[in-house]
Parts: sequence; C-alpha cells; structure tokens
Amino acid sequence: SEYHGRYGDGVGVAELTRFHRPRLEVLAAAEPDVLALETVPGMTEAVALLRAAAGLGVPVWLTYTVAGGETRAGEPLADAFALAADDAGVAAVGVNCCAPEDVAYAVETAARVTGKPVVAYPNSGEGWNAEARTWRGPGSFDAAVAPSWHRAGAAVLGGCCRVGPESIAALATELHGEGKAR
Repeated sequence: SEYHGRYGDGVGVAELTRFHRPRLEVLAAAEPDVLALETVPGMTEAVALLRAAAGLGVPVWLTYTVAGGETRAGEPLADAFALAADDAGVAAVGVNCCAPEDVAYAVETAARVTGKPVVAYPNSGEGWNAEARTWRGPGSFDAAVAPSWHRAGAAVLGGCCRVGPESIAALATELHGEGKAR
C-alpha cells in the first residue's frame, strides 16, 4: 500500500538505471529464460529497468503493481504499458502484487496496448496496514475468476503475496479442469 515509487528529489531514470543495471547483470549471468522486472510502481522506474536490461541478452517481462486502474504512482495503465509495446526485449507485460479486483482491467489494457502476452499474479486481496505492519481484512483471491483473466489475454497466471499453494492448486484446476485444457 505504501509502495508508490516516489524516492525523493534527484532520483530519476538515470539514478534508477545505475542502481538496477549491476543487479540485472548478475541475474543475466545465470542465463535465465526470462528476467521478471516485477512490482514496478510507475513509469519512471519502468523506463529505468528497461534501459538497465537492454543489451543483456535475456528477455524480460515487465509487471506493474497497480491500484484502481492506475500504477501505484497514479499513472494511466495505457501509458505505462505503452512503454513496453515496441521494445523487442520485452517478452510479456502485466501486473503483480495488486488486489485481484484490479487484474481484469489491467490485463485487458496490457493486451490491447502492447499485443504481447500478459502475466497476472495478484495478492490475496487482504489489505496491508503499514502502520501496524500486518495484513488485515478478508482475502478476495477467487480462483474461479482466473478463466476470465485468461480470456482477457493473460497467458501466465499465478499469485503473489499471501496466495498460497491451495489457491494456486485451485487456480490450476479452474484453468485446466480435471486434466482437460481450456
């Protein structure tokens, strides 16, 4: 809830690129199939991460953390996803670490704006209380909604914070049924 990507005066694309590049180089040296540039709060950090990943020889996916149809930094999702639309190094785009209720719009927007495969792995839906440093309220992750996310364009589905093995198993069952692919 408090993760908005505003790091203070003087922290812009250049500083964030310098911060991220050595970390991405270490990861790229392990020769992964893809690097997940995930839980990105806004466009400034997305630009920096894409620049830092350029030339590493490893495809990336870019996922934003979102709230209410915007990035956590308060930017329109269409603008945020457009940053990756023409980047050949970006294999997929999407959302993670967000409320399940925010997934459908984000998936539809990502698919429409980029034409790339979409990734979605939301949180449980519980709210984070930063002051008390604890999760509060009921979860809203409902695996039965996953097929609609898939129909909207999500090619990779999963869960983030507090989405456990039981929920992932239910998600797989919803998407694949009793051994039948949908």
